[in-house]
Amino acid sequence: MSQQQEISALKKFVRATNFLATSQIYLKKNVLHKRALAHTDIKPRLLGHWGTCPGINFVYANINRLIVKNNRSFVYLVGPGHGFPAVQANLFMEGSLSHYYPDIIPYNEEGITDICQKFSAAYGYPSHANPEAPGQILEGGELGYSLSVAWGAVLDNPDLIAACLIGDGESETGPLAASWYANRLVDPATNGAVLPIVHINGYKISGPTRMGRMSHEELDLEFRGLGYHPIIVDDELEEDVYVQMANAMDTSYEMINDIQKRARSGEDIVKPRWPVILMRTAKGWTGTSEYNGKKLEGNCESHQVIVNKCATDKGHLEALNTWLSSYKFDELYTINDKGELIFDKEIQSLLPPKQLTCGQQHLSYGGEVVRALANPDLSKLAYGAETPRGTRGVSMYKMGEWMRDAMKLNRDQRNLRIFSPDETYSNQLQAVFEETDRAWQWPIEEWDEDMARDGRVIELLSENLLFGMMHGYTVTGRHAMFPTYEAFSQVVSSMADQYCKYVYASQGVHFRKPVPSCNVVLSSLLERQDHNGYSHQNPSFLGAMLEKHPKIISAYLPADGNSTLVYTERAYADRDKLNIIVAGKKDLPQWLSLDEARQQTKDGVMVWDFASDENPDVVLVGCGDYVTQEAMAALVLIREILPRVRIRFVSVTELTSSGLGSLDFQSKPWLMDEVFTADKGVVFNYHGYPNTIKKLVFDYKGSDRFRIKGYEEEGSTTTPFDMGVRNGTSRYHLVIDMAYKLFQQGVIDETQHVAITTDMLQRLVDHRNYIKANGVDPISLDNWVWTR
Repeated sequence: MSQQQEISALKKFVRATNFLATSQIYLKKNVLHKRALAHTDIKPRLLGHWGTCPGINFVYANINRLIVKNNRSFVYLVGPGHGFPAVQANLFMEGSLSHYYPDIIPYNEEGITDICQKFSAAYGYPSHANPEAPGQILEGGELGYSLSVAWGAVLDNPDLIAACLIGDGESETGPLAASWYANRLVDPATNGAVLPIVHINGYKISGPTRMGRMSHEELDLEFRGLGYHPIIVDDELEEDVYVQMANAMDTSYEMINDIQKRARSGEDIVKPRWPVILMRTAKGWTGTSEYNGKKLEGNCESHQVIVNKCATDKGHLEALNTWLSSYKFDELYTINDKGELIFDKEIQSLLPPKQLTCGQQHLSYGGEVVRALANPDLSKLAYGAETPRGTRGVSMYKMGEWMRDAMKLNRDQRNLRIFSPDETYSNQLQAVFEETDRAWQWPIEEWDEDMARDGRVIELLSENLLFGMMHGYTVTGRHAMFPTYEAFSQVVSSMADQYCKYVYASQGVHFRKPVPSCNVVLSSLLERQDHNGYSHQNPSFLGAMLEKHPKIISAYLPADGNSTLVYTERAYADRDKLNIIVAGKKDLPQWLSLDEARQQTKDGVMVWDFASDENPDVVLVGCGDYVTQEAMAALVLIREILPRVRIRFVSVTELTSSGLGSLDFQSKPWLMDEVFTADKGVVFNYHGYPNTIKKLVFDYKGSDRFRIKGYEEEGSTTTPFDMGVRNGTSRYHLVIDMAYKLFQQGVIDETQHVAITTDMLQRLVDHRNYIKANGVDPISLDNWVWTR
């Protein structure tokens, strides 16, 4: 096919999809525009965003041209917000909608009526890309994530090209700005490629964009400085913009092939200069150019629904009628004897084979390509049964060893990665570097450690970029971990929320299969951020995520190293989940054998018999590793003071938004009674904010017996033990609370209660004086030995 024929086909294709996108925004009847519009054809409520749709259609058609020409797999990510009418128009044209929804959206006028009537309607189709739509791997409700997700999707998919359309408004967000740095991380020898296309239509919802007011020279300098090869397409240049774009796409494809071929032939490609297309077309291109003296096309006024009173205003209706007529949609199709639409032959020339259409790209359905991990043998990694209780060890060391062995076992599968914001060493995961390296495509100096072109650890100091890459990696069927400092995980709270919404919405879609879990590891925990100070003390992410759907979110707070190993194994076996593992990176007592840890993870709550008495007078609970250490120390201390008091120790290691582990106390309250007794006082020492636990037990009839301790937003640069003191989670505070519960229940008298409280308060005063004088905690605080 000659270029002239290709350009003619592209123009027809874009005319068709622009018509279908416009029809979805406005029409409920007469969707093929067979007659002049009437007010009764218009939806009663007009919603949607027209301004970005023409650019999405223009790029989609050009991607189709490359697929047909080169027989290559593409996935198309749409970053600009609320452009779904355009995406859906193309999914209809290529046949993906009728393939997956044959009874609802057949390839005829009835199918077009469905997508028009249901777009942005109650129980219909959203205004942004979503999991219900074929081929989509990004919940497009929030701007800024498209490019990072695209980079994640192409990792370990060497034949895939992710074409990513980025809005110039979207490009102003922090996550998107950081995503340009991923070119430093992706090895062209073993991974696919991303083709970023920045749509510079000049305007956001109510004002200009930064890029829209930049000159060609400024744009060129910016992207060359970021390490890319910019190619500018501009509808104001003399050459036809369709010709410009076709040439730009061909050039980009040739550059990608050249980089990959050279890298795969053994050449060390330093700073691969990937192409980026900077595409200037008018916002609202081909729509109503102006109305009533107001400029619409090429202005922010075209961002949403223009001429939006068509249901009642004659002038608006006439403008829409003229607009739809301009596409001459009736010239682009015929209807066969089965009622199916048969598009013009030139349009058909741009329709890829079904298996290569963007909507039927098999990688976008994750679960169809999932390969389960080969798991390490935990018995070779765990602290053995012969290890005395209370022996000290580091949970994150154990997780690092598990990841090392998992990477070795799955080396040939290439289906496991770590996305770490520059903190792999800091979070004590360095055992992985016995098996792999950190990926780095820029120069590597001889003194750099653990860095290589093809490392399995993706490390850069941007939580946004790396979480987005993990999203793209997991929803396309692979396994990943995102370890980060607990205090700064809030940076990706909204991204995690969007991921959860994507996964939850996917579960109701018949053609989507379960995808591997997204595993967030929180370390550098608040209890040991004493040296970094108040700014590093923040468990907010944990509480925020526990507001989400219980089927999607699980928070694991293992009490020790063996529990951490078991929960790591479990997290990677999960599907359609976001798991949070909270584990310390400092020396802590080890409490459970491997068998005991496995037993506890079945329910996420367990009475530790080795630390408990029959018929207890009071219940003590630990939820989190550092606070469990303090709870066990309090247990030893109160038994020294009150040797006849009977105590039950409960460990909670799993939380969801519906409760503590598997305890369904809303429908089966006796389960809570069995664990926490029916009438005894409970002192609950929790790693995060107390309100998180208070909300979880609120509906339990015995919740008034609970005294919940946790982070009270008190902290500073201090000593480790003093962090617990400041927030009331220290062993001394726990003894005070248990004594009060025992006094309330009549187990001890007032004299004993006052004496114990006075003793503990004095110890707290003595502690404060000691650390102010010496700058460190007394050695005795960590040197206590578990005895029973």
